[in-house]
Amino acid sequence: MTVQRVRDSLLPRVLAPWIPGSIHRGPARDSDGHPLFYLTVDDGPSASGTPLWLDVLGRHDARAVFFLSAPLALKHADLTRQLARSHRIGNHGWEHASGWRVRPGRVRRSMQDAEKALEDLVGAPVRDVRPPYGRVTPALVRWSARGRRIVLWDTMPGDFVASRPPADLASELVALVRPGSIAVFHDGAPASRAVAALDLALPTLAAAGWRFPLLPAP
Repeated sequence: MTVQRVRDSLLPRVLAPWIPGSIHRGPARDSDGHPLFYLTVDDGPSASGTPLWLDVLGRHDARAVFFLSAPLALKHADLTRQLARSHRIGNHGWEHASGWRVRPGRVRRSMQDAEKALEDLVGAPVRDVRPPYGRVTPALVRWSARGRRIVLWDTMPGDFVASRPPADLASELVALVRPGSIAVFHDGAPASRAVAALDLALPTLAAAGWRFPLLPAP
């Protein structure tokens, strides 16, 4: 792993227990004792990647929370509504700026404006929030406390690294996942790598009894 990947993978796990209203794991098992693994996808929708995501999730009986960029959701309104029918829409902001590098009010406005646009688009509340890069700020915590939930992760295979072959991503995913894990993947350019990796990893996990449900709503 690169230093950046280690930081971005581990930091949410370390910080989440100390962030009010945030989660980085879901329920570990279903009522029958099957281990559960939760998929989340950032940075969409996209004309090239989102159809791949819809296809792979359908084929493997999996569901996901899609944390959408509001301008892209408006640009690809039909794909956004299609995602909302089978999965759940989350808020990834109006702009993809690190909350640790901009003024606090800008983070809040980005999320607030995105929430309104997404809710108007899908006709339903959007209560799951993921800031770009997982960079949580006090202003975001205060804003999210009013009926929202910050969703972080404990598994990041690194599908955004162009040099990583899907087989390596799949092997890393199978090795890292634990009951209740929330994994983050990406739409857009990384989608083809991520989908190919899941085509390898999910059958292996399913054969071992894993299930891939939608993360329970807040």
